[in-house]
Amino acid sequence: MEKLAEMAILLDIYGELLTSKQRDMLDLYYNHDLSLTEIAETHNISRQGVHDLIKRGEQSLYKLDKKLNYYMKWSQLEEGIKSINETLEYICKLSDDDFAECPDRIRRMVLDIRQRLLKLGDTWIGR
Repeated sequence: MEKLAEMAILLDIYGELLTSKQRDMLDLYYNHDLSLTEIAETHNISRQGVHDLIKRGEQSLYKLDKKLNYYMKWSQLEEGIKSINETLEYICKLSDDDFAECPDRIRRMVLDIRQRLLKLGDTWIGR
């Protein structure tokens, strides 16, 4: 995954565990797309200072994720939800005749969705 998107997600997950300066610098850099110079001017610190805060913040985010592994779990959750949504959209587009002619097939699809939701829950809470 592109570093920009990865950092934005890691910041969403673990941002509150960073120092407020690290969190602010990473937010401005990754979420608001400001340059190091723009951030430095705004906060009245050197460009190098901004760079160091961002690098330390990135290292902290990676270290936290290595220990807690929420990024992978979040990615699995997102993919699972996307897949379930696609199945639900398919079911919603079925005609009344399809429901009447193939109730067992639709029932199996709904049961499959239920199983996938349970599995996603287990993945997230680590069962």
